[in-house]
Amino acid sequence: MTEHALSFAAGGRLTGILTEPDTDRCRPGAPLVLSSNVGINHHVGPYRFFVDLSRALARRGFASLRFDLSGLGNSGARKDTLGDLQRAVDDHVEAMNFLATRGYRRFVPVGFCSSVDAAHGIALRDERVVGVCFIEGYTFRTRGFFLRYPLRLFDRARWRRVLSRKMPPILRDLPGLRRLGRFATAFAGQDQVFLREYPEPADLRRDYEALIARGTHQLFIYTGDDNYNHQGQFLEFTGLTSLGPTMKIVHLPEADHTLFRVADRDHAIALVCDWMEVTAVASYGPR
Repeated sequence: MTEHALSFAAGGRLTGILTEPDTDRCRPGAPLVLSSNVGINHHVGPYRFFVDLSRALARRGFASLRFDLSGLGNSGARKDTLGDLQRAVDDHVEAMNFLATRGYRRFVPVGFCSSVDAAHGIALRDERVVGVCFIEGYTFRTRGFFLRYPLRLFDRARWRRVLSRKMPPILRDLPGLRRLGRFATAFAGQDQVFLREYPEPADLRRDYEALIARGTHQLFIYTGDDNYNHQGQFLEFTGLTSLGPTMKIVHLPEADHTLFRVADRDHAIALVCDWMEVTAVASYGPR
């Protein structure tokens, strides 16, 4: 594979890393994967998630661009009065326009937590988006969520995480507790630093149905965070009676919100890569 640092958009304002597969692995006409900042972090993603994802995709024959939005990481600020979401969506449009000059015509944005906002927005706005992946995306607590909520008291992984946060640092190096203590940093960076405006469930349902009607593939990955506790919760809060033919939901109850553990990140990356192969074959025929 090859990786290139690029500057694009007006005045080279936006910067990112384009990862492309070796020629013998390349999938002509396959969509390119886009990823951008999670919160105010730079484009590598939580625990370098997007770096690992880009390289795993390249081994499967897919190209990807991970880039910084305006005013974040290595990208310059925009000189306008648009809101954060509109700027992020416009940055994605500029990224796709630039990539079109390099021969890429179809795209799959991957959103993670707060970057789901931009992935959702660009998927609705631009028909060049043929698939979209939402990792820890929009969710709402439902009646079923609260009925299942007491079951968390019997979740061993949850208790390990809770105890590790409460444990004094000096105890984490004691024999027998080191392994438990390693979970403490799994919650680093989860404090609220800015507010986001969630779409209403009825609006989400309309948006997802519009993407289904357009034939846009959608992958949703949820972890064992306190806001999502059952595979079927997605149908509960959207009001959909069933998943559309281009939708897939995966629940990873053992994983934490930022995919801190290497095994959880590897699992999520494999899910995205497998889904990309199905999406590419469904949309453009076999390799």
